[in-house]
Amino acid sequence: MKTSFLTFLSFMLLSLYFVGCKQEKAIKSFDAFLGEWYTIKGDVEAYSFLKDDSSYIFVGTQGMRPVVYGTWKINKNKFIITMDNGTATEYLFTHLNDTLIFNNGEEIYTRTPPLDVKYPEVKILTALSSDLSDLTFSEPQNADIKWGCLIDSTQKIREFTLRGYFISAGSTLSSGDLKDISDYLKDYGFESDTLFMTEICDGYWDNNQIVTVCTQRDYEADNDSIYIVVTSGLVVK
Repeated sequence: MKTSFLTFLSFMLLSLYFVGCKQEKAIKSFDAFLGEWYTIKGDVEAYSFLKDDSSYIFVGTQGMRPVVYGTWKINKNKFIITMDNGTATEYLFTHLNDTLIFNNGEEIYTRTPPLDVKYPEVKILTALSSDLSDLTFSEPQNADIKWGCLIDSTQKIREFTLRGYFISAGSTLSSGDLKDISDYLKDYGFESDTLFMTEICDGYWDNNQIVTVCTQRDYEADNDSIYIVVTSGLVVK
């Protein structure tokens, strides 16, 4: 009888041990998803998967503002998101290193921050390129900005060169695209910098960020074709 009881007790302890191991493994698997996930394909710019004292929560952001939130969990091969209004959606998922794939590619997220997150000066360029869809802009690339500002009441000018990024697109002088870009930047919060306007470049300021809009003539074209180059950089104060 005593031997049977010891055997039963040993069995129960082993069962509790393996249950505990499974629970610990499940918790660790949940923790592998914690943090910021940036959207490659999806409806928002990024998701933050978080954990509080009693549950796993998420926040979806657009324009750096929260737009959706709720809870999340994993059940076998399903990633389940429950919105704050109680609506739940199940996704088949694949987790490969720094990539999270829902429903075989219907939505894709990565832990690698996009360029405009790593470098805030790029954000206005990507926004401009996306919203002014009549222009086909290039991808952001490294560039130098040569500009200047008044440094004190004596009206002395300090010239400087910034490391930044640029995008470019083909257009014509008669298209009105330059005005559209100028209006867009002003609506975004930038102000014209009349001090350093030139024949081919206009400048715009917003706090410590400067954006220049320059034109280059396409001398091989028969019409008034131009290249528009928009460059953005941050002034380190």
